[in-house]
Amino acid sequence: MRLSSIAPWENRVTETVEFRRGPGGRPSREEAERRRGVLLQTAMRLFLERGFEAVSVEEIARQSGVAKRFIYARYIDKSELFVAAIEYNFLDRLDVLRSLAPSPRGPEHGLYELGRVLIDISLQPDVVALRRLMFAVAPQFPEIMKRLTERNRERGLHQVEHILTFYADRGDIEFPKSQLRLVAEQFFNCVAGIPQRLALLEMTEPPAEQDRRLRLAVRLFVRGVRPEAKRRGD
Repeated sequence: MRLSSIAPWENRVTETVEFRRGPGGRPSREEAERRRGVLLQTAMRLFLERGFEAVSVEEIARQSGVAKRFIYARYIDKSELFVAAIEYNFLDRLDVLRSLAPSPRGPEHGLYELGRVLIDISLQPDVVALRRLMFAVAPQFPEIMKRLTERNRERGLHQVEHILTFYADRGDIEFPKSQLRLVAEQFFNCVAGIPQRLALLEMTEPPAEQDRRLRLAVRLFVRGVRPEAKRRGD
């Protein structure tokens, strides 16, 4: 399963819009939401282009065509705006992950499909650019990364946990239920960790090699969580 339906960041252009005012000069709820969307698209574009520190709230307001009071009425400071921009522009990538159903053909096939989607999301150019930006921001602004992680960690791992639970309930794999989150994190690192690190270093792995690595990672993972009775039969 590939993510061809999701356009890369370069194609997500923020249009210059003329904001409309409603009765009494105040924008309607729909107009306010439209302004917020333009604001968050513009903010994310500037953050990715220039970095967190180099972009001011004044610049974001000017390029998005909204007043600073519009921004500060919704976000305490630039860090809160940064987190909101990430959530607005990137969390829709998880929709394709949430739509993935566990394969009835078994965990090795189903987890391969899951791993393929996780890799495809992780290697989108703007997702890689965001990871670089987050690494740059983290040492000086750890509270931003803490806030972002606390608010969105579960969203990214929920479907991984769902699929792992599906195969555990069927008896195909086993692990302590109390360690579900840890197992889900290990699966993600197992299948997507190296491809993502290579992408951060601007190194491109040939598709055939990437697929071979994924299949081996899934095979080793499934063997590691296979019920002991089934392992003895390997």
